[in-house]
Amino acid sequence: MKICTVSGQIISTEKNHRLSGYPLLTLDVLEVDGTPTGKELAAFDTIGVGIGERVLVTIEGDAAVQLIGHQDAPVDAVIVGVVDKVELLSRERAQI
Repeated sequence: MKICTVSGQIISTEKNHRLSGYPLLTLDVLEVDGTPTGKELAAFDTIGVGIGERVLVTIEGDAAVQLIGHQDAPVDAVIVGVVDKVELLSRERAQI
């Protein structure tokens, strides 16, 4: 799974009928601390998020297909949650 920020939407006039109703969004991948990695990806939105939101993305074909609900849907990345907050242990505390 990855934490990302929604950066845009991909608009297409034609797409696989199994993906109807799921917007395809562009995402900027983040480090756990919120720092941008410079990497981007595209994922289908199953929960209804907006541009600028931090989201949790699964990038695994079987899980993505289960969320879409069609065994033969051509998908591998799906937005599965909105990230409200990330709490990290300090390095000192993590070593204890």
